[in-house]
Amino acid sequence: MGQKKAVIAREIFALSLAVWGLSGSGFASAAGENLVEGARREGKVVWYTNVGESQEIARAFETKYPFIRVEVFRSITYPLLNRILNEARSGVYRYDVVRQAAFPINLLVEKGLVQPYLSPQRKWYEKGWRDEKGYWTSTDDNYYVLGYNTNLVTKSDAPKNWEDLLAPRWNGRIGMDSDTHVIYGGLEQSWGKDKAAGFFKRLARQKINFRKGNTLVAQLIAAGEFPLGFVYAHRVELMKSQGAPIEWIPTFKPIVSTIGPLALGARPENPNSAKLLIDFVLSREGQEILQGLYRIPSRSDLEPRTSNLNRKNLDLLPLSPTLADRNEEWMKTFRDIFSL
Repeated sequence: MGQKKAVIAREIFALSLAVWGLSGSGFASAAGENLVEGARREGKVVWYTNVGESQEIARAFETKYPFIRVEVFRSITYPLLNRILNEARSGVYRYDVVRQAAFPINLLVEKGLVQPYLSPQRKWYEKGWRDEKGYWTSTDDNYYVLGYNTNLVTKSDAPKNWEDLLAPRWNGRIGMDSDTHVIYGGLEQSWGKDKAAGFFKRLARQKINFRKGNTLVAQLIAAGEFPLGFVYAHRVELMKSQGAPIEWIPTFKPIVSTIGPLALGARPENPNSAKLLIDFVLSREGQEILQGLYRIPSRSDLEPRTSNLNRKNLDLLPLSPTLADRNEEWMKTFRDIFSL
């Protein structure tokens, strides 16, 4: 009799689990439907962003949700930050969604200008690419890598690691953006302050060719002005697709990278549309659009565009937004070392 009761109890438990699972999925579906219906009533979403490709994402979102109009305001990182801060001082909160660089997003979190949103898409984003409290999730990455002109440097001769850059043959032949102090900051995080400072002092003796902008450095490498330089990996991939003689090295340890945090505004006028837009950008569909635009998506379950971009084979060091208070110090140290 006791055995029969146990069997019945197990069956009841299994049935309750099944019912709970169905009701749970029903609740999730209802929540999604409510979000869409709320967005339909709002009819628009305002997106402040520092990424040029955001307009293409917005158009794809409008195609999927034709009842929502996306107002994109795009600016470069710090002017965009200043706009948000100035508007907030005036009691104005025009943005529903904001996509910023890593360090400015930290300031927006500290000042209460963004709020947590636990998008269901966040499960596909690894630690370091999402804020544990839900304040932001990264859309795409910038990998700071060493690029080289394939007409001037063979793959076998190209530097394979940081120490290789100090070889006499590369003296006066390396290009770098004059604002790339985050590379120094990343190596300081990885190696410690003394080792990082010591390495950069030796690198400074290599007579680095400084230019303004990573894109310009990549263009000058392809043009043959100097054979090596620090560039964005995604920029090299785009230039390669256009036939430029440029490649990048995936073997540096670490490869410093910055993320692209996306966040929900603290006081959105269109909260449902804002959440729907965030879900879309973080979804496989949205991330594949970014990938098609030669950005590096942050989502972990996408196949890389090229073998070089396989995250599993790269020693990536994404800089956390919480390191924002170190930025000024890193910039000063970097500029002092190179006498900029």
